[in-house]
Amino acid sequence: MIKVDLHLHSEASNKPGGYLSNKLKISESYVKPKKVYEKLKERGMTLFTITDHDTIDGCLEIAHLPNVFISEEITTYFPEDRAKIHVIAIDINEKIHQDIQKVRGNIYELVDYLQKNNITHILAHPLYNMDGKLTKSHIEKLGLLFDNWEILNGTRSKTSSQITEKIANYFSQKDVIERLANKYGFNKRRRDFISFTGGSDDHGGLDLGTGYTIAEGETVEDLKNTISEGKTRCDGLHGNPKRLTHMVMNIAKEGLKRQYNLGNFGVLLDYLFEPRQQSTYILDQILGRNSILNFIETVIKHKGEVSQDNHENIHRFFINLIPYYISNIRNQKNLDFDKISMYLGKILIFSSSYLFYVSVYKQRADEKNFSKKIYKEFFDNGHVEGKIAYLTDTFFEINGVSRTTQKLLNLAKEENLDIKFIISYDKNIEEDEHLINFKPMFTFKLPEYEEIPINIPNFLELLDYIEQNNFDVIYAPTPGPVGLMGFAISKILGIPFVTTFHTDFPEYVYRYTSEPALKEFVAQGLKFIYNNSEKVLVPSRYYFQKLAEIGVEPEKMEVFRRGVNQEKFNPSFRDKNFWKKYDPKYNFEQVVLYVGRVAKEKDLDVFIEVYELMKNNPKVKFAIVGDGPYLKELKQTYEGKIIFTGFLEGEELSKAFASADFFLFPSTTETFGNVVLEAMASGLIPLVSDKGASKENIVEDITGFVISNNDPKEYKLILERLIENPVLSQKIRNNILKLVSNLDERSLLLEMVEKFSLGCLSKKQLEEVYV
Repeated sequence: MIKVDLHLHSEASNKPGGYLSNKLKISESYVKPKKVYEKLKERGMTLFTITDHDTIDGCLEIAHLPNVFISEEITTYFPEDRAKIHVIAIDINEKIHQDIQKVRGNIYELVDYLQKNNITHILAHPLYNMDGKLTKSHIEKLGLLFDNWEILNGTRSKTSSQITEKIANYFSQKDVIERLANKYGFNKRRRDFISFTGGSDDHGGLDLGTGYTIAEGETVEDLKNTISEGKTRCDGLHGNPKRLTHMVMNIAKEGLKRQYNLGNFGVLLDYLFEPRQQSTYILDQILGRNSILNFIETVIKHKGEVSQDNHENIHRFFINLIPYYISNIRNQKNLDFDKISMYLGKILIFSSSYLFYVSVYKQRADEKNFSKKIYKEFFDNGHVEGKIAYLTDTFFEINGVSRTTQKLLNLAKEENLDIKFIISYDKNIEEDEHLINFKPMFTFKLPEYEEIPINIPNFLELLDYIEQNNFDVIYAPTPGPVGLMGFAISKILGIPFVTTFHTDFPEYVYRYTSEPALKEFVAQGLKFIYNNSEKVLVPSRYYFQKLAEIGVEPEKMEVFRRGVNQEKFNPSFRDKNFWKKYDPKYNFEQVVLYVGRVAKEKDLDVFIEVYELMKNNPKVKFAIVGDGPYLKELKQTYEGKIIFTGFLEGEELSKAFASADFFLFPSTTETFGNVVLEAMASGLIPLVSDKGASKENIVEDITGFVISNNDPKEYKLILERLIENPVLSQKIRNNILKLVSNLDERSLLLEMVEKFSLGCLSKKQLEEVYV
């Protein structure tokens, strides 16, 4: 049985691989040919070759060793537009190599030469758009030129590999070839079917022999015969950005070492990428008491364990470095300026690794997305797996976003929707197929929102997870660290980003700081995100207009409807004795209720003013349900006067709503106001401000009342009118219940999912093609 890596490189591939490497004078590879041979043998290969770019010098260095044959990766071009293509020629000699250099400038002449001389040749990474010129037309021509295609390449994604195989099989259909031959006026194929090969495409020495071709027999002739018969198999690892990043890092490290003295940093990287080459004795001298091995293990074990897979260790080392140093800073008892500077310097140096990861993830995403684009052009249907990444900064807290998220999570489980809810909390959370927790690197609290922690997860961990899972859409309802990371990742990976305007952050910032400049800064930040999103869901027409006024493009926005759970919120929960448990003096007065976060930005001072105006009315009681930073101060003044229940949920909350009579909600910053709908479903008459979106479902004098300028006196007059006119009150309640009956929460949540998923969840195409 033959196992052979048919695509790999040595230091003979000595030209820069791109603009930056050219500027830094870094070659594509620094791996010694002898090391290539030894590593391949160690990993079970039975035949050996090197496919350096347009040279056979690397192969010639090991040509005397057993079972070695000479190959090269040829750079060639379509003469009509100079679109670049790579072709692997195997089992050649110096004379053939020299001849190839004369014809490789024209892909048609190259193929003619290779065929005339019976040289086995393979189209390398067929969907790799090296110079941005590759189109469907080029690929159709490739289908008329090459009988052998590389479908497993250790630097290309599994998605691209599967699409390549699908297209190659398409070109194995006789009628397709005949049609294309008529279209382009040539056909250089020698057989109907296309054979497949695989290789690691390793440049850095880390992944040699991890992608390979399997064939019957023992010799090179056996290999070539098996290829021509279409009986080869490909096995090994497809590419992923994590491994490719490490390859690029290793190449950069070797290139920079040859030009600069990297000192201890270079020694550390040597040991990290090839740990067995270093002496612990030398490293002890460099680092003092701790060897580099111990340092690396300490960093890796900061979050995780040392793995048998060196790529995993390298990745953990780099993603753990910043949390490791931050932890050290926190644990230092006597921090001075010098120590802080030292740690910050180390963090800054190692943060450069993030640039490597991000640039490679971006490059690989472009490659994967190009493959999907070509697939769609060939087969008239796009890549839709129906997978959505839902990233939120709030899940367990008491607010509208977390409540909506939990409802959507339950809906996803019930409907078996492929939505991954991604959160970040520094506690053990029972994860499942829908809920994923990335523990934060660090956490802090905002002064005015101490109950809502700001959790910052590791960006690279999140990036890798989203890349691996091939999501169709990234949806983030919050603009906190998790949501903003989702936005950044969407741009890196080329995934559509959808968000929702849930909270009027510019107004909140202004209320807490009284700084117009800060309000404008936040507004412009949201504008930037929204205008660079695929879609922005807006919960009300009011805020649609407000966002348009700050410059958000109207075509980006779409108003979505909210519903209410009418099993949980309805008049049947009314309990005439409910308020007695919170106020023994309660004597069946009519209740004016507020439910929500107890905070000044909710304009609760207006609620208090209305109470002050009506406190002598024996027919009415005021009640506040909820918790928040303003609660303690209010209770100090109004305990025993206003009913305070604290936070309620479940049936207690349902009873609180249904056991009241009027819902006074003065907030002017609501983007929708779920609690208003819940109050209406419970049979309460709502009185709300004319500012904000709380009025969205209210028809004046028919299903509630909208108060101009949040005037406490107007609230008082309407409440007195309703209290004194029970017939009118009942008529309005009947209107409200009729309206709410058409706002089924489940169906409207499904409608919301349809919107933020861009319709992807309703389609499950191409499952046989994509991972």
